[in-house]
Amino acid sequence: MADENETTEADTEAKPAKGGVLPWILVTLLCGGGGVAIPFFLPTKADDPLDEIVEPTPYELPPPEETAFVPFGDAVVGNLNETALTRYLRVGVSLQVAKDKELEITKKIEEKRTLLKNWLLNQISDKSLDEIRGASGQNKLRREIRDQFNSVLFPDGYDRIYDVLFDEYAVQ
Repeated sequence: MADENETTEADTEAKPAKGGVLPWILVTLLCGGGGVAIPFFLPTKADDPLDEIVEPTPYELPPPEETAFVPFGDAVVGNLNETALTRYLRVGVSLQVAKDKELEITKKIEEKRTLLKNWLLNQISDKSLDEIRGASGQNKLRREIRDQFNSVLFPDGYDRIYDVLFDEYAVQ
């Protein structure tokens, strides 16, 4: 009797499992069908709650008669980041602001002048001659100055400095 049990165990180990391919075909078909059907059950764009968020309106400058220009102070001179020659940039800055906010902004600039001037000197010293050359380099520097001054002077997130204008821009 023991011999019969041993042979049946050996026979079962040698026999391949029945139906090995059919379950895999069924799993593949179900996964493929589910992958095709799932997008039909997802919410559509009309059901999206993020659609209720209002797009910001494009930024527009006020009319020229409603703006004033606040000088930042004396020109700022900083060495450029050049290895071959010692070059410097001399920049005089004026800020375009709303006329009714001119006095308030002038006071804030006076309070934070040292901090802003230090940032401006560091920003200039990080620039190379190629980065400040031409109108695109000047415009990029103007935008950087405007963004930094707005963030330091007005931490509430509302920009009150519309533009930065250069009174002086000399590279030597």
